[in-house]
Amino acid sequence: MDLDRLELAELWRLARETLEGGGRSAFSIHIEDEKTAAALAELLRKPVAYPARRQISLTRLDQHVRTHGSTLIEVLEALHGKPIDMSTTGEAATAEAVLKFALREHNLLHEPWAAPWIGYVRRYGRIPQPALPMLANQAARVLGGLGPTTTRFALAGNDLDDGRPLARIVGKALELMGTTWEQAGILKDAYSDPVLTSQGYLTLNDTLETPEITVVRSPRLLESGVAGPLMVLPNGLTAQARHHLKGKTARCHNDFTPDGIRATNEILAWTDGTAWRMSANDYREAVATLIARSIDLPTLNSRPPEAAWDPDLAGIMATTGLVVTEEHVLPSLL
Repeated sequence: MDLDRLELAELWRLARETLEGGGRSAFSIHIEDEKTAAALAELLRKPVAYPARRQISLTRLDQHVRTHGSTLIEVLEALHGKPIDMSTTGEAATAEAVLKFALREHNLLHEPWAAPWIGYVRRYGRIPQPALPMLANQAARVLGGLGPTTTRFALAGNDLDDGRPLARIVGKALELMGTTWEQAGILKDAYSDPVLTSQGYLTLNDTLETPEITVVRSPRLLESGVAGPLMVLPNGLTAQARHHLKGKTARCHNDFTPDGIRATNEILAWTDGTAWRMSANDYREAVATLIARSIDLPTLNSRPPEAAWDPDLAGIMATTGLVVTEEHVLPSLL
């Protein structure tokens, strides 16, 4: 239906007045004629009599509006051409108390990000006052349960989908923590970005059936039959990979490049693992062998970071100035 119908103008005026007034969760509207009653009946999906006076819950009205693809606040701001002002003293005090209570219940009130998060949600979160207690508690529960890798749906159903109020305020908390959804172990779903292993592709719902594993960058190593079990991480330590590698004993090989060194450092730190054929001597021998075979090696354009497993590797690579990939040394890894 068209939400900008003239017959609904009074409904939207009263809804805005109630939201901006703070402290009330419903308002009363006088329905005087058949056209207004019909428009309200279509919006609320229930019969509406006239002439009559009807009590309208802001929470229920917001739910009905959402079936049309928008929130109540978004509709009011679009219809009236100005943002909702929910910054009255009474509303601000109530909202702050609600947010503090939710954080306290989940032992988060004294976290460094808590105070700025409360300020953000109160001023810019665009949460209707009646819905704030429920959303504040949901957000605090999600933020208090960060740890094992999970999905947005497992934490809060569809409420953590992009664009929804809960996703907006949880996302802001993660930003204030200096992290992201994936770094916090919250995936959009269980199936995207699966991990390639000797067992096949593993999703969040699968189990890696081995206590020890070799982690590499190139799928060519798996294709060529390098002794496994093997995990292939072309994009480094993803959230799915973190989940499957947790508690495993890993040995790691990667490219002799800045990205390869960074990825290996991260994987070894996560698994407390060991590097495999990734020493400065391994690099020297590979370069000498490949040049003797007239193989063209790409130029190394930037100094790699220090390798946690070999303090000499970054310096040798920078001095030599050549890239060696896993594909280059594949025969020696078989």
